[in-house]
Amino acid sequence: MAKVVILGAGLGGLIAAFEIKKTLGDQHDVAIISETDYYQFQPSNPWVLVGWRQRSDITIDLAKPLKKRGVELIVGKAEKVVPEEKCVRMPNGDRISYDYLVIATGPELAFDEIEGLGPRGHTQSVCHIDHAEQGFAAFEAFCRDPGPIVIGAAQGASCFGPAYETAMIIETELRKRKIRDQVPMTFITPEPYIG
Repeated sequence: MAKVVILGAGLGGLIAAFEIKKTLGDQHDVAIISETDYYQFQPSNPWVLVGWRQRSDITIDLAKPLKKRGVELIVGKAEKVVPEEKCVRMPNGDRISYDYLVIATGPELAFDEIEGLGPRGHTQSVCHIDHAEQGFAAFEAFCRDPGPIVIGAAQGASCFGPAYETAMIIETELRKRKIRDQVPMTFITPEPYIG
C-alpha cells in the first residue's frame, strides 16, 4: 500500500487527487493538503469583482466531495517538504508522510516584488476570492466617482488571461451602468506581444 500526498487543492490538485484515487483504487491512500477547507473556482473571480457572482456562487466545501471519493483532506499550510524523509512538515509540528508527492500549489503571488502592488497596496487583484471581494468594494466606490482605470498584469506574471478577461468584464459592466464614456481604460502587459 502506497500513500500519495498532493499539495494544493486548486484545479490541478483536485483533478490529480480524483484521477490518482480512481486509478489506484482503495488499496492505496490519497491525501490532499489545502490551506482552506473550500475550493474556489478561480476563473470566476473577475465576476465577483464586478458583482456578477458572490463567494457562495464560486466556492464549495471540500470535505464532502473528497470523502465521497476516498481522499483524505488535511487543512493547513505546508511549511516544508523534506524529500529525504518523505514527509511534509506542517507549522503545528505535524509530519505528513508520503510515498509519492504531487506539488500542485499554483502560482506564488509576489505582490511584494513591486512597491504598492496588490490588495494591501494600491491595486486590486482577482487572483483569490478574498482579493476579488475586496476589489468589488473598490469597484463600487470607483463607479460612484468614475475616471481613468488601468488594468493589466505586472512583470513576472505567469498567467495573462485573467487580465484580459477582467478588462472585458469591466468594459461590459461599465456599459451596463452607462458610465463607460466617463472611464478612459488603459491595458498594461509585460508580454513581448499581445496574444
